[in-house]
Amino acid sequence: MKITNRIIVLIISLSIIYSCTTSAYITDPESARRQKEMMSNRTGTNILEGCLLVVSTVVAMFTGVVIYPRPQEQSFRKMVILSESKDTLFINMVTNFQWKESGYADIRDIVMPPFKKAKIIVPMGADYNVYFRNNYFAPDDEKIEINTSNKRRLKLKPLVIKQDTTIIKQELINK
Repeated sequence: MKITNRIIVLIISLSIIYSCTTSAYITDPESARRQKEMMSNRTGTNILEGCLLVVSTVVAMFTGVVIYPRPQEQSFRKMVILSESKDTLFINMVTNFQWKESGYADIRDIVMPPFKKAKIIVPMGADYNVYFRNNYFAPDDEKIEINTSNKRRLKLKPLVIKQDTTIIKQELINK
């Protein structure tokens, strides 16, 4: 019995750690606050649906009446940004998706150290323009366009070309 309890606690702990997001690389206070709001909204919805499932199971056990609650459509998703650059990347994610009345669900001023990853919360089905560079004072940013309904991982990788100049090449990985 003790081993079973330990295994259950280990599985729950690992799932909680895996579901965590990393907003430590977001330096804009407004974007960090918005990330926390989206995370709490997502977590609250998941907990509510889990509680409804438990209640419906208990009701089914005692009464024999099966009531299965219809789950809501997913409104937020976790996205992983991977930096494979030897330099720090400066990333801004701009969207047309409006978050409440306070403004858009933009994620600004992400400062990614070399070879690190960040997990962020993004709205489902939002179109993002991702602007990034490896030199803060560079005149132009690289730009890629993504839709969050079909992308879970965004991999940013440097590419060395002739004349010892480095450009940023984006590579999207479907998962």
